[in-house]
Amino acid sequence: MKFRILSLWLMIALALIGIAPLAAQDAFPVTIEHQYGSTTITEAPKRVVAIGFIEQDLLLAVGVTPVAVRYWYGDEAEAIKPWAKDKVEGEDPVVLNMPYGSLNYEAILELQPDLISAVTSGITQEEYELLSQIAPTIAQSGDYINFGMPWQEATQMVGDAVGKSAEAAAAVAEVEALFAEARANNPEFEGKSVAVSYFSAGTYGIYTSQDIRGRFFTELGFVMPEEMDELAGDSFYADVSVERIDLLDQDLIAIVNLQFVEGGRETLEAEPLFSQLKAVQEGRVIYFDEEAENALGYSSPLSLPYALNAALPQLKAIFGSSATSCEDGFRLIVHALGETCVSNDVQRVVTLEHSMTEAVVTLGVQPVGVADLERYNTLVGLPIAPSDDTIDVGTRNEPNLEVITALDPDLIIAASWRVGENYDELNAIAPTITFVGSESLEVMGDYFTTIATALNREAEAQQILEALDQHFADAAARVANAEIEPGFVLSQTWFEDSVATFRLFTDNAMPVEILTRIGLENDWAGEPNPDGFSTVGIEALGEITDTNFLFITDPDSAPFYEESPLWNSLPFVQAGTAYRLSDDLWLFGGPLSAQRFVDAVLETLGVEDASE
Repeated sequence: MKFRILSLWLMIALALIGIAPLAAQDAFPVTIEHQYGSTTITEAPKRVVAIGFIEQDLLLAVGVTPVAVRYWYGDEAEAIKPWAKDKVEGEDPVVLNMPYGSLNYEAILELQPDLISAVTSGITQEEYELLSQIAPTIAQSGDYINFGMPWQEATQMVGDAVGKSAEAAAAVAEVEALFAEARANNPEFEGKSVAVSYFSAGTYGIYTSQDIRGRFFTELGFVMPEEMDELAGDSFYADVSVERIDLLDQDLIAIVNLQFVEGGRETLEAEPLFSQLKAVQEGRVIYFDEEAENALGYSSPLSLPYALNAALPQLKAIFGSSATSCEDGFRLIVHALGETCVSNDVQRVVTLEHSMTEAVVTLGVQPVGVADLERYNTLVGLPIAPSDDTIDVGTRNEPNLEVITALDPDLIIAASWRVGENYDELNAIAPTITFVGSESLEVMGDYFTTIATALNREAEAQQILEALDQHFADAAARVANAEIEPGFVLSQTWFEDSVATFRLFTDNAMPVEILTRIGLENDWAGEPNPDGFSTVGIEALGEITDTNFLFITDPDSAPFYEESPLWNSLPFVQAGTAYRLSDDLWLFGGPLSAQRFVDAVLETLGVEDASE
């Protein structure tokens, strides 16, 4: 990434209009607040010793390989777990075997660290003070019990400490999106009670809502009874007496330590107290294999996708909707808000979201009704569009149910996050399927394929997606052969009261994913939100230089770009590398929009098409 501190002339320009420049990204010194006070790190650490039990994952997730890590359990040679191994750069870290409460200060001193990362270690005040005599040391936040800090905050704290705050935020956002998608696809999880439990030598126990394993399930929508937290007090776990075995009997029991139970599942299910629980008798128990248990125990941005892959199929089997089969002439479609039986001969379709409208027309079906039809035709500049006979059915957030009913549709397609409150009403009009939208190319491919299945157009969808992959490959070859700088910053701009606001896309945004697929490199590393962008004012743009600034804005904004001294003083504007893209490029659409976006960017950057 190519950033610099605001030059003197730009600082003067900002000062004249009363705007203070932003600080440079990840500037040092950095001060980290934690349970034992604060730690100031004067420069970017080069030798980090990770003494938290899962700290290596947090560092590797932001691109930092520690010089040493702490052994937790299992094979000492496998201190770096499978999901993190490809993140290690250079030599493998030294493994420090230091059981809880027993730190080897001499071994740590010999490693000559310039940062000791102990966020997931549970160190005491005395241990912190001794470690701080060796090197700056960070501990967990004082807002939580020991070992109870959420993985999101722990990741961000570690990222901030090593000068990788943007990378930490992006890693968190990417995994939070997986949880959001899981919740949207499985609304039946919401409000179900859970006991996250262990068993050892005849003793039962539970992990609380502040434990990382407990948080895994509450982030999926499950709830943990308050009495479990009350039983544990200031701890993240508690043994459960035989008199209170009923605490385990929730809507779901999750067993998370089976690898340590001799005889495994067979031994546990043979236990009289356990086998008599109603949840056990009704099959509302999930188990994990060894790797998935480890992934859940680490609960890091690197391990959580593994844990989700292990848990979700079991949870869906237990709590899936009742629609397991459809009558003749119908097919079962699984979507964000459940399962719906859809006719094999859909003729009349209503779409309530732009990306779904694009999917339908791309597959060769003309919808009878479209939400925000005029806006769709303005924003999505594709050669294939709804016909003149298509009826506008209101806005995407508030579709007109009477108009939709009058159209007598066979199928309604919508965004789950827009129609959650009136889904039942829509489903009463016609079978309604919902999707989360184009959060990534993978998500786009999934919903495009599912819509094609609902329309009985699977073969067409496969051809279209294969054509998209080939388009990416051809574009990547053109970029590789072109003499251009690959760096870019992508922005959407809008104006309110004559003030410009810029939405700068981060690595977790689909349009950035598209451009990186063709060999370009995102130069914006600002803090992302789950939707994949940072929202900044024009003052932040002064930090960007030596890149291709690609921006989309409305036609009425032209006077700003022509007349604003501040805009025209920006480094990339003066360098002639600010490129305005067409305002009818849809960045969150389907395969055709993605192809059109690629073509527009390459044409703007002057990358020739070898086929012409």
